[in-house]
Amino acid sequence: MTIRVLLAESDTEDVLFLRDVLEEMESSEFWSGWLHLDVFDAPTWAFSEAILATEPIDVVLLDLKLPDAEGAECFRLAHMVAPHVPVVLLVEEANVDLAARLIREGAQDFLIKKHIDCEPLAHAMRNAIERHRLLSAARAAAMTDSLTGLLNRAAFQMFADRDRRIAERTGRRMAVMVVEPREYSAARSEQHKDLALVEAADQLRTFSGPTDLVARIGEDRFGIAVLETDAESIEKACVRYCSAFGSRALRAGSAVFNPYQPVSLDALLELAESNVVAPAVAAGAY
Repeated sequence: MTIRVLLAESDTEDVLFLRDVLEEMESSEFWSGWLHLDVFDAPTWAFSEAILATEPIDVVLLDLKLPDAEGAECFRLAHMVAPHVPVVLLVEEANVDLAARLIREGAQDFLIKKHIDCEPLAHAMRNAIERHRLLSAARAAAMTDSLTGLLNRAAFQMFADRDRRIAERTGRRMAVMVVEPREYSAARSEQHKDLALVEAADQLRTFSGPTDLVARIGEDRFGIAVLETDAESIEKACVRYCSAFGSRALRAGSAVFNPYQPVSLDALLELAESNVVAPAVAAGAY
């Protein structure tokens, strides 16, 4: 088993020390059953963000004094970019009160740097991963639509608004789409309506990208949020979806977030809903 660790630490001596401790942990009794630690070094927040965006990190060891982000801001950035990854804070004694406050905001644990050793670090990392896994499972149950298995509206609004903030901060665009199955209104029974929703949800899964958000946001409507990437522009993403809608019993509307003229997620959803059209003209909706 491999545990992927992001070591967000700027001090060279502390990095060397922590790497020695992590190497010792692999063969110690405190790490029984955890076979290998794959450690990624990040001396700045910018490096940390890039790694979190591209690597499936299992736990973050986060120094609260990175050159380009300090204190509470440092943790909040990590929590916003990768809320699914547990964070163990690395702090000086003078920052214990801050660390305790950040635990209430979602950090899993903290360690005072000069007291770090193999046993306490192993204990903190293992507990952080396990607690975060349990919390994530509980949150997932509360955020999932029971009929379709997709995210529900509350979860969509939370995660899509996070992506909207990222888009504004990074100068990228984002598309928000509202989709509905045409068969739903024509269905004569609740069973047939449920079947139409389940089939539509399955169709949306087949052509959604790995980072796209797909959710059931209303009785007969689905929401999709797509953040622009270097690999795919918003235009290409909209064409990808709209071409699929044209061959299925779906109709959709969309709205594009401009980071230089930012608006709220609610405004984007309202615009996308007003643009819901039949498949034949959906490709021009954005």
